[in-house]
Amino acid sequence: MPKIAASERDAFYETRRTELADVALKLWAERGFDATSVASIAEAAGVSKGTFYLYFASKQALLEDVLRRYSLLPNIRSLAEDLADKPFDEAVETFVREAWAHLREHRDLVRVALRELPTHVDEVQEALEHIFLPGNRLIAAYLEARLGADRAREISFVVAGRGLVGMVMMMFLTQEILGAGRFLPLSEEEVTTTIAQVFLHGVVGERTETSA
Repeated sequence: MPKIAASERDAFYETRRTELADVALKLWAERGFDATSVASIAEAAGVSKGTFYLYFASKQALLEDVLRRYSLLPNIRSLAEDLADKPFDEAVETFVREAWAHLREHRDLVRVALRELPTHVDEVQEALEHIFLPGNRLIAAYLEARLGADRAREISFVVAGRGLVGMVMMMFLTQEILGAGRFLPLSEEEVTTTIAQVFLHGVVGERTETSA
């Protein structure tokens, strides 16, 4: 029997993990995390329950993988590198567009978060520690590198970065998941451009105060 190269084994292993993650996320969005068994995930993925455990130690381990795999954190890492040399305004606008596109592509993750996080406090804390806060720190470090230490003494870049991500996530949640878009349609360009401009310049924008 011919030997299989380690790289091919690794690629197969990662492909199977990705397939299980995709299937699980879809089922959790439809049925809920607690109501979806390992057996049902394995069956939907076309593998045995025993095979499932070759790739993930538990359903909780699969959830942690899904959160890491489909969260904004990988995008934030790559964007921080790709946008390092771009003009600041362009970088912020690109980040908002890419973040929106990521949420649109992985809307099932938003549905799972909306449904499950309020009743899974431990999982929330795990996600905060290992996914959300590292992304928050990356954005804060990027803002300080671009805007300088003097500005860092005036405002918190941690708060600013979390506020940017919060605007994107809350707008996506209300507009795309909870259905506000049916009653107040807005184009993706309109949403992302406005979020970027509000972050960059505030609602009032730059203006000169004049006395009467």
